[in-house]
Amino acid sequence: MTDKNFKLVGEIEAKLLQAQSMAKIALNNHNYKSAGYDEPFIEHTDMGNLLRAIIDLSDIAYNQLQNIGTNGGNHHG
Repeated sequence: MTDKNFKLVGEIEAKLLQAQSMAKIALNNHNYKSAGYDEPFIEHTDMGNLLRAIIDLSDIAYNQLQNIGTNGGNHHG
């Protein structure tokens, strides 16, 4: 794997970790009583924005994953 591909893998990993963190927040907000809160801590209208951000990060990471080996040089060596 080339240096460019290693960098790309790091960027993908960062995006997936961000999406995972946001998904955990969304889940805690949905199950707010189990998470120890009296009421949801994110308004319903703002949850849509959070979910869109999760989807966008996942899409970007997937698209970057598709580029590993195709624009990063020889992926067989």
